[in-house]
Amino acid sequence: MEEEIEYAVSQFDDFPATADMAEIARQIHHEVYKRKPFTPDLIILEWVKTEYSTFKALERHLYQEYLTEPFGEVEFLVEVSNTILNRRKSRAGKSLEHHVDYLFSSFNLPFSHPGRSEGNKKPDFLLPSNAAYADMSYPASDLIFLGSKTTCKDRWRQILNEANRIERKHLLTLQQGISPNQLNEMEDEKVTLVVPKPYHTLYPEQYRDRLWTVEKFIQFAVEKYKY
Repeated sequence: MEEEIEYAVSQFDDFPATADMAEIARQIHHEVYKRKPFTPDLIILEWVKTEYSTFKALERHLYQEYLTEPFGEVEFLVEVSNTILNRRKSRAGKSLEHHVDYLFSSFNLPFSHPGRSEGNKKPDFLLPSNAAYADMSYPASDLIFLGSKTTCKDRWRQILNEANRIERKHLLTLQQGISPNQLNEMEDEKVTLVVPKPYHTLYPEQYRDRLWTVEKFIQFAVEKYKY
């Protein structure tokens, strides 16, 4: 895969948009593993990993001159460093959402991304649609909320008031393990964690039956919205 990544980044003279970066990573992964099947849980991890490797290679490609020549002054070093860090944060914050969007589309799930709820709030994903959520005659029991956060140890509470009509909220995360106390707090707030299956072993054993896999969430949505 390294050769495919290096070739791909050599075609760019600037950073693509975050959605385009995610798509490039999926294209590279497909080219390398086109004959190998992946479960939804594994493919999400594969796409995220490939995108991270591609992004790092693109950084090396585009910032090569800064790696080989002195900065000359501290202010310029700080300016470049801040630009790099801010771009990393921006990409990481949206990367998982873009891949989840693509995965849901591949299963023909009905959803809105971003969602829109009370007070112009923007949940990551609302199923089946923003229009259904806004329609008060649409049964609340047929609405699904999914938040998407790469890490969620201290940020999971942000989703609690993002969709008042939906009592049980789902949160997809790549967090590799959470403390029993926080898992209990999540259950008290009716938050169900959706975690890629390979990461389940990183959670306390007695709490693993609370976790959903990505595949289980997709099956749940498919069953709810099959027409």
